[in-house]
Amino acid sequence: MKSSKTAWTAAGSAVGGLCGNAKKVLTSLETGQHGLATDGGVETAAAQSEVYQSWKTYLDKLSGRCTTLQGNLERAGKDLLLTDENVKGLFVEMGKQYRDTPAVGGEGK
Repeated sequence: MKSSKTAWTAAGSAVGGLCGNAKKVLTSLETGQHGLATDGGVETAAAQSEVYQSWKTYLDKLSGRCTTLQGNLERAGKDLLLTDENVKGLFVEMGKQYRDTPAVGGEGK
């Protein structure tokens, strides 16, 4: 199978766009938290805070995963002399670092 730097770079750029979107969403979520008090005993505020923390954690991890994936895709394109095993190794290591985790939040208290 033929491989081209252009294809790898385009894939990396697309993933970079996803990372940028995740960061924008996180910024919007953080902005929405301003002025929200969670220590007043209001259950809805506490529940909302829990949901926010869950999404913040998810988006932080997603952003890190996208950044790593983008770098790996771009590196694979730059280093077309890498063997298939070397390219596979980039992604195996990424898989070890970014294992999917069980869903968090939403558990009734």
